[in-house]
Amino acid sequence: MEIYQNSWSKTTADLYKSVLIFTISGIAASVFGYFSTARDIASGFSAMSGGNYSNGIGFIDILEILATVGIIYGYWLFIKALDIFKNQVNPADTPRVASIRTSTLLMIAGSIICLIPFIGIVGKILNLIAWIILLLAYMNLKNSPTFPNTARDGASRLFIAMILEIAGWVIGIIPIIGDAIETILYIVAFFITLSGWKKISASEAPAA
Repeated sequence: MEIYQNSWSKTTADLYKSVLIFTISGIAASVFGYFSTARDIASGFSAMSGGNYSNGIGFIDILEILATVGIIYGYWLFIKALDIFKNQVNPADTPRVASIRTSTLLMIAGSIICLIPFIGIVGKILNLIAWIILLLAYMNLKNSPTFPNTARDGASRLFIAMILEIAGWVIGIIPIIGDAIETILYIVAFFITLSGWKKISASEAPAA
């Protein structure tokens, strides 16, 4: 039983760590990308006024690349941990954990497709499908009688965070104030998501 608990603790800790890695890396990539774009615009204006235009790879670009690598590593660790986790939960909860893995893969695919001109709408549709699958998975886990009590509390937090993210996405469509409210909801959802996975990582293993 102790070996089983240790294995459960390691896997859930990896899940928490992976979420922390790809979320913080994503924020860092956005920040570095903003500064990189601002630098390029400034260089463009400098070239127009007769100055020098630098289009080489700078320190900010390297940081952005490293942050992107962090995102990839975080998602890889998350999917890898989910593959193990779905075999550690009660068989009744296995399909729900598998759904989290499926939705994660859909979100990755959707994010990549969103970058492709003309078919970006397909990526948005994939993301919406992934959100619905994720919402249902967390809802089922928070109500599961076979999921550990503390883990159910964590799943409840993840469910709330998912609701906030979807609400933020919808409100973001509203002109002027939409973006600000969306950002606030995403930030709140971020901390709730971390606390949810932290709860799951601190839970006891389900009864064998």
